[in-house]
Amino acid sequence: MKRFHGILVIMMVCLLVTASIVNANPAETLKQAKDMYQEGRFAEVIELLTTLAQDSGLKGDDAKQAYLLLAKASAGKNFLDQTESYLKKILQIDCGFELNLKVEPPQMRNAWFNAEKSRDSLCPMQERPDPGIKTLAVLYFENNSIVDKDKLDPLSKGLAAMLVTDLSNISGLKVVERERIQYLLDEIKMEQSDYFNQESAVRVGKLLGAHALLMGGFTKLDNNHLRIDARLIKTETGELLKAEKVEGKPKDIVALQNELALKIAANLDVTVAKAESKAIQADKKESMDAVLAYTRGLNLEDEQKLPEAYAAYKEAVAAAPDMTEAKDRMAALEPIVLAQK
Repeated sequence: MKRFHGILVIMMVCLLVTASIVNANPAETLKQAKDMYQEGRFAEVIELLTTLAQDSGLKGDDAKQAYLLLAKASAGKNFLDQTESYLKKILQIDCGFELNLKVEPPQMRNAWFNAEKSRDSLCPMQERPDPGIKTLAVLYFENNSIVDKDKLDPLSKGLAAMLVTDLSNISGLKVVERERIQYLLDEIKMEQSDYFNQESAVRVGKLLGAHALLMGGFTKLDNNHLRIDARLIKTETGELLKAEKVEGKPKDIVALQNELALKIAANLDVTVAKAESKAIQADKKESMDAVLAYTRGLNLEDEQKLPEAYAAYKEAVAAAPDMTEAKDRMAALEPIVLAQK
């Protein structure tokens, strides 16, 4: 019995010491938690930060960082209800908080969009977006290729993702994130064949609150000819606003979609500043092989095949070391892949 009491006393002392260290050095504790997270030690992150988050003196950015790490660690353990709860706590602290899903693990996607549904009730006085800013949803492209059709299938989703990235450089245009579109498609259980149907697309656009939709297809005719067709559709009426196309060699796919992005912006009557145009037309050293590996990774992520997705992104970075999108996804998946080993 005495031995039991002795162990209990030691445990109590350890907990008190841990709590005092956490309370005294929140910045140091957050750094330690970030290091643990990067190593895939999710359970330890949760244990350490639960104490920190309960500290009533923790406020502002420190509190947001703690809850975000708790959300990510909980997602890593597939405790998705807890992930959503922690994200709601962040919104209670900061109504305007936006989660950049391009650098977060895929398990955060659904939890974030579910948490975001409560933004109006959590933040009743939140400032509304400028009604003058147009919202565009870029839907997946149809693969109509004659050559290498199966090999190019990942481009259906990947081409849309690349256009979202380019068009997001334009301040006068709000572009719906690819992740939000995928979340909605999963939620309404839309069949892949319906992605390319104009009537279905208009329905998706309305659910997303988009003023306009961009949809289309791509065709590889031979090893020297790639064509990308795009249609701009007014969501409210379903009418065709404009059709555009770009053509060139498959190896120039990045330059082709950059050109298409600028044409789309012009058709939306959106002012594109010189710096924004320059960012879209930046000379990216990305081969078709790199683009295909990256877009294959996106598909694998959506299928929850995370180690395989990580390997695809790694292949993309090997082919194009400056490919920011692939490097961001690698960094997001690395802790999860480490935890699964």
